[in-house]
Amino acid sequence: MAVDYLFDPRTLAAATAADDTTRPDQLSVDDGSCKYRLRPLCSTDFGRGYVDLLAQLTVTGSVTQQMYSNTFEVMKKNSGTYYIIVVEDTEENCIVASGSLTIEKKFIHLCGQRGRIEDIVVNSNCRGQRFGKIVVQRLIALSRVLNCYKISLECKDSNVNWYNSMGFVKEPGNSNYMQIKFEKPSH
Repeated sequence: MAVDYLFDPRTLAAATAADDTTRPDQLSVDDGSCKYRLRPLCSTDFGRGYVDLLAQLTVTGSVTQQMYSNTFEVMKKNSGTYYIIVVEDTEENCIVASGSLTIEKKFIHLCGQRGRIEDIVVNSNCRGQRFGKIVVQRLIALSRVLNCYKISLECKDSNVNWYNSMGFVKEPGNSNYMQIKFEKPSH
């Protein structure tokens, strides 16, 4: 049976080839024979604890298998918009790290596209192994392959230096993050 990925794994492979930040001493996540494997999110990752991993980052609510499947299909049908990558522990059959790149089509910059990195999370039992950095750096490389004119993210003040270490900078005169949160009605 074919694996149902959120996006074509060849796109991630192109980003892997373009990623100039890979270090020889870092944990390998690109070799199919390794314990850890970086790949696109797939339709069966609910069963590998993907939503539970996200719950270590933020409130997810009681997401069911059906809700996950429906959202996965909507994202997949919006080809060229959603790029979620995961690090799978192939021995434990679980997801240990993840991050997302969402592409916004624009009329500015010659009808270019902007990338937004979000939902960077590493399982609490796997932190300190550079998975977060690997995920972010691969998303940066992916945004280059997809020809984004810029990428941005929001983060907690305590994470600013970590993101600075990968090239992110506060834009002078435009470093404000503003939001309106809407309460979701309970069912």
